[in-house]
Amino acid sequence: MSLNHTKENLRSRLILLAILVAGLALRLYHLDKFSIFFDEKSTMVISQGVVLEGANQKEVFSTLKLSDSQFWKTPTLDYRPLKVHRSLTYSETFSPRAFTPAEFWAPKTLEDYFEANNRSDIGNSPFYYLILHWWMEIFGLSDFSARSLSVIFSVLIIGLTYLFGKRFFNVTTGLIAAAIVAIEPFFIAYSHQARNYSLTFFLTLLATYLFLQIIENKSDNKKTFYLYLGYSLAAGLGLLSHFLTISVLMAHAIYALLFLRSIKGWVRMAISAVLALSGVTLWMLYGGGQYTLYTLNYQADLYKRVAETMPYNNPFGIILPATAANVFNKSLPIFTDLVFFTNGLTDALAGKKNVIIALFTGILLIVWYRFKDRTKTPDWLTHRFPYLLVILSSVFYTNHKLQFTILSVSIFALSFIPDIHDKANPAEKKRLWMCYIMGLFPTLFLILMSFKSGHTNGLTQRYSGFSFPYVIIVLSLLLQYYNTLKVEFRVLIFVFLTAQLYFVGSRLNEFYQDKSVKYGYFATPRVPNPYYEAAQKIKELYQPGDTIFYPAPRFRILSEMDRTFLPYSVQDAQLTNLYLPKTAQYIQAMDTTQTEVIWIKKPNNPAPVEIKRLKGLRYGSE
Repeated sequence: MSLNHTKENLRSRLILLAILVAGLALRLYHLDKFSIFFDEKSTMVISQGVVLEGANQKEVFSTLKLSDSQFWKTPTLDYRPLKVHRSLTYSETFSPRAFTPAEFWAPKTLEDYFEANNRSDIGNSPFYYLILHWWMEIFGLSDFSARSLSVIFSVLIIGLTYLFGKRFFNVTTGLIAAAIVAIEPFFIAYSHQARNYSLTFFLTLLATYLFLQIIENKSDNKKTFYLYLGYSLAAGLGLLSHFLTISVLMAHAIYALLFLRSIKGWVRMAISAVLALSGVTLWMLYGGGQYTLYTLNYQADLYKRVAETMPYNNPFGIILPATAANVFNKSLPIFTDLVFFTNGLTDALAGKKNVIIALFTGILLIVWYRFKDRTKTPDWLTHRFPYLLVILSSVFYTNHKLQFTILSVSIFALSFIPDIHDKANPAEKKRLWMCYIMGLFPTLFLILMSFKSGHTNGLTQRYSGFSFPYVIIVLSLLLQYYNTLKVEFRVLIFVFLTAQLYFVGSRLNEFYQDKSVKYGYFATPRVPNPYYEAAQKIKELYQPGDTIFYPAPRFRILSEMDRTFLPYSVQDAQLTNLYLPKTAQYIQAMDTTQTEVIWIKKPNNPAPVEIKRLKGLRYGSE
């Protein structure tokens, strides 16, 4: 190995290390500053074998009054009794009881974990919850601990993207791609959530990384066996992290149809597919996923009715009927935000006339570049025409002039994808097809499912986030290709892409301030976790003889799949107990007379001691 090659390897590793450190810092910043929201609440309790709202904690929160003492001793996952007795009122069925943190934290059975997963997250993500459970056993149960697991996998995505780019293209591609992943707001945002997304994106990228090596591997040796085994594990665990991983495996199948020409390879891939699917199949048949398909059908019917009857005024957000126009409007930002060049532009830009001008300008730039050598123009105009065109078009924009100009230049910049494809060698062209398929298919799959279900609720970026690394690889190749362009085009592209970096940074800053509906779901910043604060105050103030009271908002039971067994919510009590000592004997009870305040009753003080007022702080469940 030459000295220059050694220096180049060292240089690359140092750059990668700097990228990883920067990516880690961006993901740790403000990690636990803002409260957990509804989905994260489910995550926290599921990981501890608890159903949000208490369906598997009946003995903790109530005393049964039914004459049939076996009512709740039916099989754990059989929800038919709830449907049969749904008309019973609270007074006819239950009376509240005092409980302690020790009772809340009573040992859970495997069936408890299954029921918690099934009721609180439709049986999805069992592998994620398994990892998270043991992660918090080691590092403690806190918001920082729960979210830091997502940080770990998000940083691993940076490193794996580098390996993907280096292995299938070149070192520079890997470094550029890793740098983009490190600062991509999408990845940073989902590293701040105690949810399955970062893990799933990592596993699907790993599966694709191994899959491409399998397709390209010509030898029949020990390495081949480990590639197939690794692929089966990554794909299988990906499915057990999120069911929509199936869209990635379907994309792999499409690629195999195009490029896998070996009978032996097809047999091995079939075996790998069976192994990958076996885990989720067993989970659906015998584990906590038994009722998943039922729940998905129930949700699809519910969302369809909501889309048809009250698309804007419902508890689930805006859900529209799946018309061609609605699906187009919902899916367009998903496609554009995948591309760093156009990230966020569809959210910021308004006005059909402005969009038409930007599109027309971008097309004119493409035409000029392709045909400039066939036209007779003065030299002074030939070199200045791109700048003059961009400046002239900006005069006609009625708002967001710089961002519309970025859009037109981005259209021009993306037009070079065929050029990098033509320049690639035969092996690289096949790999680019994988990037194209993975960049498009997950969102196309969501569009197909949207039309099938009749509503647009599933058209969201996080469900097609698998596509980001592959689109970023293509962008990395483009950025290298721009250096081969003439100076006027090179300057034009890099100047406006640098300006786009400013806007991406602004969106990231909005996320850090918790003002990003797109990435953080909230326009008004959340406060720190009120349940953690309440737990700390309880530990400070509680004395033997005190009683802690929790608010009990009304909770209407709608179906046999509901998480609750009471006509009021016990969520506030559950979430506070997550942060209390597991062996504590604090006396606690539900206060069915009010819905806002956690308070303590002191035996020698008639005035209630307020711990936390929760109105407006529940984030997703009010």
